[in-house]
Amino acid sequence: MKNAERERSRWNILALISVSHIIGAAAQYGINTLAPFYQHDLQLSRAQIGLFFTAFYLGMAGLSYVAGWLADRLGVRGTVLSGHLALGLWTIAASFAPSFAWAFGSFFLAGLGYSFLNPASTKGVMAWFYRDERATAMGIKQTGVPAGGVLAAVLGPSLVLLAGWRGALAGLGAINLFFGFFFWALWREPAAESGSPGSVDRSSPEVLAPLKVKSLISLSFGTALLLLGQMSLLTYVPLYLKETMGLSAYWASQALALIQMGGMVGRIGWGVVSDRLFQGKRKIVLVLIGLLSVALSLCLGWMPPGAPLYFLLPVIFLSGLCMVGYQGVSYALIGEIAGKAQTGAALGIVITVNSVGTIIGTPLFGHLVDSTGSYSIAWLLLAGAILLGIMALIFFLKEPKPV
Repeated sequence: MKNAERERSRWNILALISVSHIIGAAAQYGINTLAPFYQHDLQLSRAQIGLFFTAFYLGMAGLSYVAGWLADRLGVRGTVLSGHLALGLWTIAASFAPSFAWAFGSFFLAGLGYSFLNPASTKGVMAWFYRDERATAMGIKQTGVPAGGVLAAVLGPSLVLLAGWRGALAGLGAINLFFGFFFWALWREPAAESGSPGSVDRSSPEVLAPLKVKSLISLSFGTALLLLGQMSLLTYVPLYLKETMGLSAYWASQALALIQMGGMVGRIGWGVVSDRLFQGKRKIVLVLIGLLSVALSLCLGWMPPGAPLYFLLPVIFLSGLCMVGYQGVSYALIGEIAGKAQTGAALGIVITVNSVGTIIGTPLFGHLVDSTGSYSIAWLLLAGAILLGIMALIFFLKEPKPV
């Protein structure tokens, strides 16, 4: 493939990967978006609705390593197709749910399907982009997740008006089914030219070497605590703003949009900072993001009740910029530690550890608030947890040298 053609093709491929994330995340976030519509029909408590998202994450965590291993062996095309088909079929199955148990099982199996998408798409970016562009490309890819949440919020209620909540949920599933075949038709691997990002010498030490376990474990631990910050932010900020800062329920919920906007800016912006300002270095950028996240968590913990909006809103936006926006840089680093041939399996390991941390840590944040009657202690302990993760990155993560 000539250089000019490769230049055009890789951005088209990145757009295809990003849309895959948008479509997949729309089904994921549809679980919560459509909850007000199906809660009465299925006679669900708030706790049961919360368990649906837990079921999805359990499914995603349970198969992430296997999904990554399959991506390394089946390639991007087959793995993404499998993911969208499984996600679509089980989302459609959930639309027929007569009870909590049926819906819980369907969302768990849909999460298994979703677990295929991230390792495969990350492997695709590793194949098509050079090191000094990967964090930016990963960041663009990862903006598909919050964008999928926006799509679900806009499209879901409109579909409910046309076909009810069952039709809306089935519609989100059907979109995944159709897009899986669309992706299959359009995806292609880069030509294996010498020196190209997609060229892999299968006799090279990069392919034959085992996963760099120590670095991957430290990265998994550090990013798990950053992800805990992200999920705590997305889960509890609306309640924090309503109960502590005195905002109305409507405006407190709108803060989620501000967080997601910060996350979208951060996922691209931090990638550009890593690629351009730090010449492809990742560790220093993740440490910087982590230290800023610690400072912002401390701000949230020490902020007095009724703090003015001109101070509160920038802190919320910057929290999204850091705690939601770090993932493009971390995914690029995972691929570079593992090497192109093992990217899928490595990302599967990290996602599994991250998901377990989130499943345990996010309810623990809420338990601290319930036990103490205060958000301050929870935010301050979150700052300490993130700092612990950053220390693990500083002392145990060995970043591969730029080549």
